[in-house]
Amino acid sequence: MEVSNKLRKGGEFIIKETDAQDVFTPAEFTEEQNMMYQTCLDFVTSEVYPLLDRLDNHEEGLMAGLMKKAGELGLFGVSMPAEYGGYDMDFNTALRVTEGVGGGILSR
Repeated sequence: MEVSNKLRKGGEFIIKETDAQDVFTPAEFTEEQNMMYQTCLDFVTSEVYPLLDRLDNHEEGLMAGLMKKAGELGLFGVSMPAEYGGYDMDFNTALRVTEGVGGGILSR
């Protein structure tokens, strides 16, 4: 049976014939990617959670301050080319950072 190189969406790899090397699993994250994820979780836990009520009330300047701190930690521009001030990292690294910042709220 021939397997197509067609890009799979979502969980399609479960129900359609897929080459094993085309499936990415969390076990394949590198140490650097996991460290970036942990940095994101630490940032959300220490900097964002304590301010949730104030953020909900749209306190002026608060979000700008958090964005500045996140930028200083390198949480922006992860996949942006270095020539534009980014870190030129791969999709999986950007995914891990997004998971840490966005998904971190679930671990509260």
